[in-house]
Amino acid sequence: MAGGNSTPSPEGRAHTHFDAAFQNLLLRLAAKAAERSDPNSLIQLFCRITREFFQCSGVYFWRRHAGDELVGEQAEGKLAERFIGLRLLPQQSAVTADAVRSRHTTLANHVQSVSVPALQEFAPGPLMAAPLVVFDEVIGAVTSYMIPRTSFFNEDLAAKATILAGQLGGLLEATRWSRFRARSTAAPKS
Repeated sequence: MAGGNSTPSPEGRAHTHFDAAFQNLLLRLAAKAAERSDPNSLIQLFCRITREFFQCSGVYFWRRHAGDELVGEQAEGKLAERFIGLRLLPQQSAVTADAVRSRHTTLANHVQSVSVPALQEFAPGPLMAAPLVVFDEVIGAVTSYMIPRTSFFNEDLAAKATILAGQLGGLLEATRWSRFRARSTAAPKS
């Protein structure tokens, strides 16, 4: 029988703790979603708790419109109040537009400049964008942003962002469906 050290490494303990925190985040989001029938408050909650979990400077929800235009709808963090209503054409935002086009979470840890005049107040920093896909249609994207140059996004965080975006998409669809059912059952029958 081979002997060895059965004590987990500090990195292993930290990773396990982070995964447990992620599981708790998913459960917390689902529980809070059950309490909220308003999609806007659900998105705002999502932005807040996602920002806390990723410990980033801001989380921004973009709604996809005709022609793949993205419109800033909800935000938490740096310049959140200025984000609402921003409009981006697909050619204006490489990271977020790439996530929408590719239908995959996109990372950019070395953004050199901001080319969109409306986003000039956001200093270049690491970005991660995850598309929201509902019934095989991209309805928007969530972009996470970090100011500190010493912090970066990685593949593990991208996988978690993908899962979170999928859960938000599912919760938004469930909210829409329950509101539709409530309206249809409340409508008088003739």
